Parts: sequence; structure tokens; C-alpha cells
Amino acid sequence: MAMETKTHLLEVLQTEILARSPLRTICRFKSVCKKWKSTIESPYFRRLFLSLHRNSSSSSSSSWSLVFGQDELIVFHGRKTWDYLPKSPAPLIPPSFKHYHNGCDYMDSSGGLVLITDGYDKAYCYVGSPVLQQWIKIPPPPSDPKGDSSVFGLVTRLDEDGVVLRFNVIRIASYQVTNDYLSSDLSVLLYSSETGVWTFKVIHSPIQIGNMYNINLNGTIYFGCLSVRGVLLAHDFYSESDQFRVVQLPDYPDHNKDYKRTLTTSGGFVMYVRTLAKKDETVLKIWRLMNNDDYSWQLLWEVGFPITGNYAPMAMHPFDVATVYLWSQRDDHLVSCNLRKQDYTVLGDAANDCFIDKSVCKKSVNELWRPRSSSDEDLNFQVCIWLFQFVIPRWMESVPRPPHAEMIDTTSLLSHASATHERMVREHETMMRERAAIMGDESNDEYFWMG
Repeated sequence: MAMETKTHLLEVLQTEILARSPLRTICRFKSVCKKWKSTIESPYFRRLFLSLHRNSSSSSSSSWSLVFGQDELIVFHGRKTWDYLPKSPAPLIPPSFKHYHNGCDYMDSSGGLVLITDGYDKAYCYVGSPVLQQWIKIPPPPSDPKGDSSVFGLVTRLDEDGVVLRFNVIRIASYQVTNDYLSSDLSVLLYSSETGVWTFKVIHSPIQIGNMYNINLNGTIYFGCLSVRGVLLAHDFYSESDQFRVVQLPDYPDHNKDYKRTLTTSGGFVMYVRTLAKKDETVLKIWRLMNNDDYSWQLLWEVGFPITGNYAPMAMHPFDVATVYLWSQRDDHLVSCNLRKQDYTVLGDAANDCFIDKSVCKKSVNELWRPRSSSDEDLNFQVCIWLFQFVIPRWMESVPRPPHAEMIDTTSLLSHASATHERMVREHETMMRERAAIMGDESNDEYFWMG
């Protein structure tokens, strides 16, 4: 009995030690023996790991970056969760995934998974984890074998620990305005990781969608660039509904031109952040969109900080609803505000866990919050929805694998993309030679220079 108790205590101690290690180290421990592998893959161990690292300081326990278009503005490197990661999460997505080079283009991410397209074969796309280097090849819809529809987005469902349970890939088949341009219909194709099957869906909106900029969270996509000011459109792509929900913003129609507003996410909620510069302070008001049937807003914070100047709200910490980041347009620096303690810190490259591209930040912020003057008050009610959080997952769960789907690693994916690129170049060169042979050298020269 005493021996069994001693063995049990040693196992508990061993589990505690393992759970305090970074994730990449834990991955290697899985190959030590079957018992360790079984322990590490258990739900208990995962929750122990997450609880221990969740209690660490926010900046050192999570890796994420803030992106505008293709530009990475700010990077936070979570040393305590992932060791041996690059200082910036973005290099985990190879540069060829971000641009039409080697045939791949970065499209979207959700729950730590990334969606990329094959630039030379638009029928196919890929969903994967750049950290684990696991990628799922998504086939084209049977109704659209050539890929005439547009790859649009990726939505995920997460469990209570933030682990991806399933994902949907969204392709836009068409967008049509209806009812004399008052409303619109969005036709989409949805690929489910659970079934490996594409389905077709038409979603009706009572207003027009100006462009497709959005934020997505736990299966729901929110559009903010609309024909009507002061609202969002929301749709849960896991629901049976064929309607967009209209969500009224909490401070509309307050048209104060001095307000700066942004939509972001934190702690599993959509957050609405507003700043107002006063003589001796900057006042923040932050609302949380509740996950209920009426999409109501809850005012979480109204706090003044003794910082002056023109501060633009950039984002909130993905996991900490008490941390918000502001950019000073006057002094060109980033400030981290702790809403609980009501204090702030000016961040910079001197901090080992924060890296800021100041020139890109300055350019992006000035573009997003440039002064506007219009006789139409509604045109002055602007909400930023263009800043995107790319978050590295806090656990190493494998990518959900659809039935009969092909799984490949990053090296194989890049090799496939390069091979596709080379094949397309050869086919183009062959076509040009054949055309030259038909048209003659003189006509071909004219054709070439016109191109």
C-alpha cells in the first residue's frame, strides 16, 4: 500500500513537471514511452497545462501578432508556452503563403488554423497548423470543379480550452443586391471538416455589404462595412439559419468626431473599444458583445488614463479582457493599458516579448484614422474592423481531419506548390511557342510587347 502511494505521488509530481514545460518540449516527451504519451494526450494533462500557463503573465504565455493587410504591425512572443518559436509568429506561415509566389496565398485564420489557396489551381485550398506543420488538402466543390467560386474564409468551433473541434471553409459563389438595392443575398459553399462534404447556402441580408472585411470568432463572422452605419451583420456558419442578424453598435448614433473606435476580440468575445482624448487624460470605454439571442452589449470598462495626445485603439489581448493596446499618433509609440490596475506601460523593442514595426504602425494608423470631415454625420461614424489578430494556439492538438482527406506537411505542400508553378510556366511557354508558330514571328513580337 505504501509503495502504491509513493508511486502515485511520483506520477503526480512527474505530471506537474511535464506540464510546466513549453509545448515543443512536451511534444518530444511524447516519444519517450507509451505511458508519457498517454499522459500528455489526456484531457486532464491538457487542462493542467493550460491552467498553469494561463496563470503566467499574459505577455509571456501567448504568442500573437497584429496584422493589417499583409503587414505585421506588432508581435508578442510567448516564450513560456512555445520554446524555439521565431520572435514573430508570422514566419511560421512561409512567405510564399502570403503572396502569389510558389503558388500559395494566405487567406484567413481562425483558432490557430490557417487557410491558404493554391494560386495556380484555384479549385483547391489548404487548412492547417503552421506550428505543427500539418495541412489538409481541401478538394473543390463537386458543383464547382474548376474553382470559379472565391475562397473567402475559415471558421472554427472551439471547446472551453480553446482547442479546435471542427472547421468550415467558406467559398463565395455569388453576391447579389435585391429589393431595389436595399437588401442583398450572399450565396456560399461550405466545406465541413466533420463530413468532408460541401453544402450550398444562401444567406439573406436586410442591408448591403459594402465589402467583405470582417472579424470571425467561434464560427460567427461579423461584417462592418455596410450600406447602413452603426450596425454589424453577424452570421453563425454552423447554424441552420439563412438570415444575417443585424447588431446595433452600443454608442450609435453618437457622432463625436473625436472618438476612435475599433472592433477586436478578447477572451472569447467580440469587443468594441472607443477612445476619447481629453485635456489631461484619454478615456476608454469598452463593451463586450454577449453571446445571447439578442446580441446585447455589456459595458465592461470606462477608465481614464493620464496620457494625452491622439491615441488610437489597436486591439485587446486575445486572452486577457483587461489589457488594451493604444497607438500614440503624436509620439508614435505603443501603450499597454491594464484596465484592472488602471496603469499603463509604453512598450518597445527593449522588451524581449514585444516587437513593433514603428514605420508600418505609423503608416497604417494614419491611414485607418485619418481625419474625416463630412456634412453627413453618419459618414463620420467610423469603426475600424481591418486589424487582425493572428494567434498561435496554446495547445498542440492535431488539425481535425475530414473523412478521406489528404494530410501533408509544410515541406510537401511547398514542394507541391513549386511543382505546380513550374508546370504552369512550362504550359505557358508551350502555348506561346505554338501561338508564335501560328501567327508568325512578327505578329508574335507584337503580341508579346502588348502583354
